[in-house]
Amino acid sequence: MKNRVFNVMTATLFILFTHDAFAAGAKVDAEVMNPCVATAGTNGIISQTPASAACGATPQKYEITVVEMGVCTSHPYGVAKDAEAFDASSCSIVYSDTTPTATDVAALIGTSLGMDGESTLPPVGTYTYPYILMENQFVTNTTFTAGDGTKWYGLANGQTNQVGPAADRTDVLANFGDTTCFSGYLGAAVSGAVIDGFITNSAKLRSAAGTADPCPNRTHLVGVLTLTNPFTITPQTYGLNFQFLLTGQGTQFMSANGNDAIPEGYGSAPFSGIFTVLNP
Repeated sequence: MKNRVFNVMTATLFILFTHDAFAAGAKVDAEVMNPCVATAGTNGIISQTPASAACGATPQKYEITVVEMGVCTSHPYGVAKDAEAFDASSCSIVYSDTTPTATDVAALIGTSLGMDGESTLPPVGTYTYPYILMENQFVTNTTFTAGDGTKWYGLANGQTNQVGPAADRTDVLANFGDTTCFSGYLGAAVSGAVIDGFITNSAKLRSAAGTADPCPNRTHLVGVLTLTNPFTITPQTYGLNFQFLLTGQGTQFMSANGNDAIPEGYGSAPFSGIFTVLNP
C-alpha cells in the first residue's frame, strides 16, 4: 500500500535528539529542555523553571528525510541499549521509501501528508517499541517573539539577532558527545513513553564505542520509543498513523552564558511523535 497518511500536530511532547548534549559514555542520558517562554516585560526567552541554558521553539521550517518506520516487541538495541547492530528479529517495517525526499513537516502543522513509499500493517500483536529511521540532516528556520515584543531570529551560521531575517540553517547530527563518538542518547521523557536516539548508517548500525569524533557511522538517525501503554494490532486494524509533534520544540535558542535569558545561539532540536492505531 502506498501513501500512508502522516499527521503533523501541535502537541507539546518532546524528544531530545540534540548535538549539544554532554558526553559521559558511549551513550548519554537525555536532558530536559523546556519550551521558550515569552516573559512579559523582558527580551529574555530562556528564563524558565527549572533553569536551562536552552529552550525549544516551534519552527517555521523543519525539513527531514524519513526513510523507514517500524514497530518491535523488544528494544532493537538491547536491554542495555548499547548494541551496535539493530536487532530486527522482533520488528516489522510499516513504512519504507527507497528514494526518500526531504519533507518540511513544520509547513504541514495541523494537516495530514500522504508520503510516497510502501506501507504495510504489522502482524497482529502488541508492540511496545516503535521506531523511525531518517537521514541525519535537519534544515530549520525559526523566529521567536518575547513578551516585550522583541523578536529573535535564528541565523544560518547558528547565531541570533534582533534584525533578521531568519535564515535556513542546516544541521548534521554526527555525535552526541565531543572528543570521541557517543552514538546513543537515551531516556528522553515524552507523554506516555521515553525515547532513545541513535546515530547510525543506513543499515541502522552504530559506531563502536570509543571511536573518533565524529562518529564513523553517521548518515542516519534512529529513534526508538518505549511506550508506557503498548498498542495492539488486531484483525480489524486498518491503519497506523505517525504524528509529528513540533510545538515548543524542533529548534532551540541557546544561551552561551547559561540561564541569562539572552539567546546567542540557535540550531535544530528534537521533534517528537506518536503512533495512532486506526480501528473501526
